[in-house]
Amino acid sequence: MAEVIQFNCPVCGTMLRLPLAMAARQGPCPKCQREIVAPDPYRGIGAHEAPPPVVLQVPAPFRPFVETPPLVPKPPEVISKPPRPIVEPEIILPPEIPAPAAAAPPPPAAVTPVPVSEPPQRAILVLSCLLAGAVGLAMGYALGVKTAQSFRENPVVSPPVIGAPQIDKPPVIEAPPVADPVPTPTPVVEPVKPPEKISAAAEASLQAFLEAPDWATRNAYVLEPDKVRGAMEAYSRVVSDGPTPFKSISVKQSQVDPATGNTLFIFIVATEKFPTGIPVAVKETGGGWLVDWLAFVEFRDSLFQQFVDGPPGKGGFFHLVVSVAPAAQKETSANKNFTAYFLQSPLAQKAQLAYVKKDSPTATTLLEQTAGGRTYAPVLEVEKRITPDKQDYFEILSVKADDWFPREN
Repeated sequence: MAEVIQFNCPVCGTMLRLPLAMAARQGPCPKCQREIVAPDPYRGIGAHEAPPPVVLQVPAPFRPFVETPPLVPKPPEVISKPPRPIVEPEIILPPEIPAPAAAAPPPPAAVTPVPVSEPPQRAILVLSCLLAGAVGLAMGYALGVKTAQSFRENPVVSPPVIGAPQIDKPPVIEAPPVADPVPTPTPVVEPVKPPEKISAAAEASLQAFLEAPDWATRNAYVLEPDKVRGAMEAYSRVVSDGPTPFKSISVKQSQVDPATGNTLFIFIVATEKFPTGIPVAVKETGGGWLVDWLAFVEFRDSLFQQFVDGPPGKGGFFHLVVSVAPAAQKETSANKNFTAYFLQSPLAQKAQLAYVKKDSPTATTLLEQTAGGRTYAPVLEVEKRITPDKQDYFEILSVKADDWFPREN
C-alpha cells in the first residue's frame, strides 16, 4: 500500500489524504478551493495556506515629459527698438608734447614772414599719423613675440573666479602591467550528507514497545501511561503478557499536527499471524515518541471480531471502516427507524452489518461522510443488542472520533 499523508485543510478543516510523494506540494483544497501546501513530516513542516502569488509589475517604458508636450525650440524674441543714431567717430589727436626749453638763441634777424598755404599742413598731419601707426605696429609685434615666448617658458594659471565651484580633475592612474592570467582553482564540492531519517527515533521507540518483556516495562512507551496503566495490568491477566514477535516495521503514512507541530507516524508491523501488517500509531510528545497501546491491542488481538462473536448486551469503542450497504440489502434490512451500514476492522476479512437511528446526529454524520460511496474511518461506539424475537443486531451509538489518530485527553 502506498504511503499517504492525512491532514486537515488549514483553511476549512476538511480531512485530506495525499500520497507521501506529494509532501510539501502546493495545490487547491477540493472543498474550499484555497491554495494550500501539504505537510512534510520528514522535515517537520505542517500544512499551511499558500502565500499569495507574487505579481510582477512590468514597468512602463520610460517616456520623458509624459505629461507635458515635447519641448520646441523657442524662436528668438524680436524686440523692436528705435534705430540708434549713427555717430561719426571723433578723431582725437594726441596732445602736443612741448619740447624742452633750450638756451635762448640770440634774436634772429628780422625776417619777413612768408605765408604758408593750407594744403602743406594737412599733408604733414597725415604723414605724422602714418609714422605713428608704423611705430606702434612694430612695437606690438615685438611685444607679442616676447609674450608668447614667456607663456611657453612660464605658463600662467588664471586665478579662480570667486564664487565659482572648484572642480578637481581626477588624477591619472597608470594601469598596472598585465600579468599572465592566474588559473582559477576548481572548487572542491564536498558531498552533502543526507539528513537522518526522522522516523528513526519513532521506530526505535516502537521496537522497544514490541520487545518489552511485560506490561510494566511496556508502559514507559505508551501514550498517557498513567491513565492506561490500570487497563494494561488488567488486560495482562486476560491475555498472556510478553513481547510481540514481528517480522518487519515500515512507515505507512504520517501527518503533522498544525496546532503543536508534532509528527504522527502510522507504522505497519508485520507478524506471523498478520503478514500484511498491523497499523500502529506512534506520536511525538514532550516525553518522546509514544505508542497508541489501545489501538494496537485492538488490532493485534482482533477485539472487534471477538465482540461480533460474543454475547449481546456488550459494547465498546472500535477503530472501523464504514461503507454504504448495497441498495438491495439496504432495502431489505433497513426500516423507517433505522438505516444500515457495513462495519469492518482493517484486519478482518468480512464486514458486519450495523444499524443507526435515522433521526440521530450519528446518522447525519455517517450520511455526510459516506456521500458518493466514500469510505469513512472513524472510532465508533457500537453495541450488540437483541430483538424481541431473539435476533442479534449491532447498533451504532456515536462517533467518538473522525479518524484513527490518537488524541491525548
